[in-house]
Amino acid sequence: MGKIIKWFLNGLLVLLPISVTIYLLTYLFNFIDSLGKKIIALFTPLPINGIGIGVVLTLALITLVGFISQLWLSKKIIFYTEKLINRFPGLKTIYSMTKETIQSFIGEKKAFSQAVLITEEDGAKRVGFLTSENVTSFGLDSSYIAVYIPHGLQVSGELKLYPREKVELLDVTVDEAMRFCLTAGVGAGNSKEVS
Repeated sequence: MGKIIKWFLNGLLVLLPISVTIYLLTYLFNFIDSLGKKIIALFTPLPINGIGIGVVLTLALITLVGFISQLWLSKKIIFYTEKLINRFPGLKTIYSMTKETIQSFIGEKKAFSQAVLITEEDGAKRVGFLTSENVTSFGLDSSYIAVYIPHGLQVSGELKLYPREKVELLDVTVDEAMRFCLTAGVGAGNSKEVS
């Protein structure tokens, strides 16, 4: 009976990550495909039933908008649109948070570009990510920096402001440090050792 349970658990270890990955990719594909088909329906009464046509159209549309946004006139339109949005407090907050979050992952200045190690008061160490080196607008002096600390086994975290001397830069990639944090240290076997 013990061997059967062991085989079952091994099967879960193999199938669960693959299944979750396939499910998420399928969900994302279907979402983008249906979005593209809705866009096509706005411009043509013809029914579009091909699988993947919506994805191709959506990706092409995003690329086209990216190209057009680089033109001088488009930059002016975007500037004045953002200026208008910034006049409404609720809209301004949602828009700026969304824009800054997306820019932090795919913009020129990426967030989580440096993994760090923080020494807590009790001597414990925590892995985090440097997000800002200037937090003086919060009434702190320039010796403080912002560090994002993800929670283990879930996609959440907390932002803390630490004195620079309590933060140590790590010589590991952001991907390795994030895997270590999100797996609650279980992913440590695949990472370089931190001394």
